[in-house]
Amino acid sequence: MKWKLKIDWRKVVLFLVISAGLLYLTRSVLMAAGVIMLLFVVDSLISDWEYRRKTHELFKDIREQQEQKTKEKQSDADRRH
Repeated sequence: MKWKLKIDWRKVVLFLVISAGLLYLTRSVLMAAGVIMLLFVVDSLISDWEYRRKTHELFKDIREQQEQKTKEKQSDADRRH
């Protein structure tokens, strides 16, 4: 099985630039590596939160549409009787 990773190369370059700047300022490879790892973790968490929020809104809209259709069917059935 082949794994496919979606990598946003702009973010990778930005994180590397930030890490390189930090490496230049602090002269500590471990701190720069730690910061780049934290940046990737925070980015992943934000992406996951955004995906869940959009999915929740989508299902909320679908649920409201279904409820509206159900109400319309009930009102049509009540008018017929």
